[in-house]
Amino acid sequence: MDALAEYFKVFSEPNRLAVLDALRQGPLNVTAVVESTGLSQALVSKHLKLLTIAGIVKRKPEGSLVFYQVIDKGVFKLILQAEKLLFTARRQQLDALAAIL
Repeated sequence: MDALAEYFKVFSEPNRLAVLDALRQGPLNVTAVVESTGLSQALVSKHLKLLTIAGIVKRKPEGSLVFYQVIDKGVFKLILQAEKLLFTARRQQLDALAAIL
């Protein structure tokens, strides 16, 4: 369970999710991720390093550039499922609140 909890921590940072969302379109270099997300180069580099260490993203050097890509596209299914669960939970909260008002 500890390893699973650590894995989910990777997805607990909004900027990291933004970086992953940028990589949804395919391999990108740091500059392209910066342009896509609006985050600073330092912040993008930090999050790409953490995603690489976590085994979610891999580096692919091409000449003088390094491209990053998501190793398993199932990550996007996981994020989508989490969004659906969050939506359902929020809907239930709103319904419960409406029932008592």
